[in-house]
Amino acid sequence: MSIYLILIPIFFSSMVYGIIGFGDALILIPIITPIIGVKAAVILVNLWGTFPALLNFIKYREFLDKGYFLRFLSLGIPATILGTYLIINIRTEWIELIFGIFVLIYSSIKLIQCIRNPIKDDIKNQINSTSPIIFIGGFSYGLLTGLISAAGPLNVALLEKTGHYKENFIENFGAIGTILSISRIPFYFIENVFPYDLFLVFLFAFPVIFVGTKLGHKITPKIPLKTFEILIFCFLLIIGIKTIFTSAFGLLY
Repeated sequence: MSIYLILIPIFFSSMVYGIIGFGDALILIPIITPIIGVKAAVILVNLWGTFPALLNFIKYREFLDKGYFLRFLSLGIPATILGTYLIINIRTEWIELIFGIFVLIYSSIKLIQCIRNPIKDDIKNQINSTSPIIFIGGFSYGLLTGLISAAGPLNVALLEKTGHYKENFIENFGAIGTILSISRIPFYFIENVFPYDLFLVFLFAFPVIFVGTKLGHKITPKIPLKTFEILIFCFLLIIGIKTIFTSAFGLLY
């Protein structure tokens, strides 16, 4: 019966996803891994993540940047499939450590910039949908998503770099997350790694995710744009520290 207690962090991680457009896996995986194991946690969070991403995609669909979306997925989908296969055979602590260092440095710099010179709430998005860095970001994000299921900060950096804020940010993150999550699903069953002993928990999580995400949607419009940015970078800073700590601990022990 205690296994169903993981529905509580699932609810709160889904609410965070609904508010800022990412972060469910980064919150949820460390919490449920001691209960169900790291591989089961990564697989289930990947599958669950399709649902809040789809809800965000539908909620903010008029903000979809098709140019960014298509460029990102052109390399993101094959990279995600590659990462999904690799997770079965390689140790990911080194990847997580490097990733954590990147997130820590990036979020620290952006947080300092944001606090010193915060953007105004009436800013007009200067969206750049043609930057070649989108292709590189798509591949890197897809590969890390398949490997560690928590590569959101890469997409955060790329969306911020290309001028996507708040609703634009959440929509494009959700659209990409939906497609990349779906692209992974067949391989969990082809490789026979889905944790069938947790099937009931898997099913019960979906109504919880729905309620949590919808609650997040109600909170987002009440957050000023500059507060939204500071919230994201503070969250990334915590993620970077946590990732460095957990990956270093895994390498040592």
